[in-house]
Amino acid sequence: MPLLLGTSHLCHDIVVPVFPNIFQTDSFATSQKILDIILKYKSPTPKDVVDRSDEGAFTFLRVIYQAVKTGQPVPMVLPAFPFKSPNTADKVLGNTPDKAEDLALAHLNGLCAAIQEVYSPGAKLVIVSDGLVYNDLLGVPDPVVWNYGQALRTLTKRRNYNHIEFARLKDLLAMEGIREDFDDMTYSAAASTIRLVLMQRYGSPGWEAIQPESYVKNDSNKRLTYCGYLKFLELDLASLYPINDSRTKSRFKKGVEKIAKSMLKRGEAFARAVRENFPNHVRLSIHPSTGEDKISINVLPVEGTVTPWHSTVAFKLDGTVLAGHCRKFKEMENMELVLENGRPSYYRERSELYDWGTSQVIFEPLYPCGLMVRPANGPKALSIDDIASSKLRALTEHNSPVILRGFSQTKNRDKLVTKAHELGEPTPWKFGLVLEVKDRGAEGQGLNNVLSQEWMPFHFDGMFKTEKLVRNDGTVGLVPRPPRFQVFTAVTRSPKNTGFTLFASSRLIFRHLPAHIPLQYLESLTWAVSTSSFDQSSITDMPLVITHPTTGQPCLRYHERWPQEKTRFDPTEVVIENGDRSVCDVLEALMHDRRVCYWHSWEEGDLLVNDNVSMLHTRSSFQAGVDRELWRIHFD
Repeated sequence: MPLLLGTSHLCHDIVVPVFPNIFQTDSFATSQKILDIILKYKSPTPKDVVDRSDEGAFTFLRVIYQAVKTGQPVPMVLPAFPFKSPNTADKVLGNTPDKAEDLALAHLNGLCAAIQEVYSPGAKLVIVSDGLVYNDLLGVPDPVVWNYGQALRTLTKRRNYNHIEFARLKDLLAMEGIREDFDDMTYSAAASTIRLVLMQRYGSPGWEAIQPESYVKNDSNKRLTYCGYLKFLELDLASLYPINDSRTKSRFKKGVEKIAKSMLKRGEAFARAVRENFPNHVRLSIHPSTGEDKISINVLPVEGTVTPWHSTVAFKLDGTVLAGHCRKFKEMENMELVLENGRPSYYRERSELYDWGTSQVIFEPLYPCGLMVRPANGPKALSIDDIASSKLRALTEHNSPVILRGFSQTKNRDKLVTKAHELGEPTPWKFGLVLEVKDRGAEGQGLNNVLSQEWMPFHFDGMFKTEKLVRNDGTVGLVPRPPRFQVFTAVTRSPKNTGFTLFASSRLIFRHLPAHIPLQYLESLTWAVSTSSFDQSSITDMPLVITHPTTGQPCLRYHERWPQEKTRFDPTEVVIENGDRSVCDVLEALMHDRRVCYWHSWEEGDLLVNDNVSMLHTRSSFQAGVDRELWRIHFD
């Protein structure tokens, strides 16, 4: 009897399955979740090519499934981060990594961290630098490529981007005589040999006779890559090969085409080397593609295919990231250049809120939202008294949370209360003004799981701080009267890799809404919540989207559903009253999305101020009984 896929045959009246139905297994379901996460970072398929990403999905699902089935980290590989564009006048701020690379690495590390949330072994992303493949064609010295790669490794280690690893071109070739203890001089000495071996081992013969136009004519991926080369080379080479009396525009264009052809030739060899060295990896790419054999992703959290080594980043006051050529930001009167460690790093929108007078401070944008503020002259150079309260409050309304790290006396309770009065009007609760947030076991003081070590649902503080309201129809209901802000101080340091506080930005949630659930639809919805805690609270007819009282921006007003299986305390039921109830699924997924949600790890003495209108927040779980304590004050 012939065997059919997915069927069984009889042997002595015993039914023997030929192939198990993998589509019903937990491993397959997890693999699908992982692929869905990766595809969230996918860049759009160009309109002028056939989208074949459905075919690629089968290939990558197989790779992911193999890892999940064996309990291994999901392997991914990305050829990228070659070197900074040589055009430092128009495109980039220098030849070393700056805030653009930092932001890109945070974005990529977040992708891997998101995978770990659904699959505990997580993922490992290997970034293979293609700098040595092309640098000589663009006039970039070998030591510059080396220094760029070394700085990336240092940055990754300093930022604890633990899901990212690096590989060099030499690692793909396994050449004899190339020592492992490389430095910039030995790297430069070996560079030409490494390029030669790459082409000898992986290059295609007869390339010189091929016209790139005919070569890419029937291959959409190669055409997209070649056109990309032509686009960025024109500006990259402008200073190296200036147009003048001896070089016309036409001659310059032909030269660009020849260099692009050489890059395509070397790029094909490099791609083959990557395929053979990383055969069972999810292949990511920074180049637009059909999606058949690689997943094209945005390495920066912006629209469009923009890379940090060909651009400069800028931050608006509300934290919105922009990316483009540095000349564009230089010419914008509302932008100013920011130095980090004495080097130009990024631009930010001008604002008097960054001027704290004699209190010299450093502002650092966080990914994906928020700000870190430190004393410019080192830890403890300033105290809680030196914090510019009015400007801190205003910054918080635009880009929460704002973390102040390295300021002294933040654990002084009297000074914390005084600072809360400077920031606004404190709003005490029945337990008093200052809540000591720590694990109290089963003693919840009527606050459900707030004073526990459990994971909490996303929420806004004060939802169950209500008052009665007589509606137009004469009925009486409860309406929330939440405070505008929270201020926290960390009395202790949180345990490592646990006890995070998570903040989800309304701005970013709305940015990533799926097309079938636009913001305009959310603005028409109301919702209801009920729980046995907080004096048997039940609140109905609440708008899902409200307007921020200061910025005028739309803000999400919601509490994550929290059924009994997620807590040993009282559950919280949430429903959409007048629309598609699947909205809850979409919103709750986005709240936890690493492109939206900032995970804060507490250092002792951290002071954090958060806008309770524009942000939702929660806490991750931690080990019961550990010394994790925050003090919290609400204010309007």
